[in-house]
Amino acid sequence: MRQRFLLLYAAAVAAVAISSIGYLALRFETVRLGYEVAEARRTQRNLIEEKRALEVEAASLRQPRRIEAIARDALEMEIPGPDRIVPMSRHTEARVRPAGRAR
Repeated sequence: MRQRFLLLYAAAVAAVAISSIGYLALRFETVRLGYEVAEARRTQRNLIEEKRALEVEAASLRQPRRIEAIARDALEMEIPGPDRIVPMSRHTEARVRPAGRAR
């Protein structure tokens, strides 16, 4: 009878130990996943902020004054004089060929 009790007691202790180890493993995995989710949310917030900043920059780059400033400063372009402007009408478009094309 005592041997059977010791066997059942050992089985119960082993079951408690195994379930405790399983619980701790699940708990550690939950904590690890929590940190992973927090990191993903932090990355998401950073990407949203970066997207907003890029949208603001794109909107400012689309402004005509900004385009003109870049054209004048960086590309050294200027507004063409009247002697460099060639008016195009519907009738003259058919006669004018694009550059580089020979007939």
